[in-house]
Amino acid sequence: MNAFSQKFLLKEMSETFIHYIVQNPDYLILVASCAFLVSYFIRWVLKNGDNSDDDDSGGGGSNENDDDPVLDLPPGVCLPKDKPEPELTA
Repeated sequence: MNAFSQKFLLKEMSETFIHYIVQNPDYLILVASCAFLVSYFIRWVLKNGDNSDDDDSGGGGSNENDDDPVLDLPPGVCLPKDKPEPELTA
């Protein structure tokens, strides 16, 4: 195969591809939407991949007492106090 036949083959393949896309534009839309979704998913994973508050990696909390577990409590919930509070009786 010489250089002339490679150029001829490349030209024929590109013309065939363009002809196919012109006749079937829905494949172009499908490829573009798949490329968009894949790039969106990759960006989402890279952005949300930083798990600094993950308990398995030991992130968060202070380094004063390494024996104490790091608790991820929801907002409005606190740890019990050291002294028991007096109970209200009716």
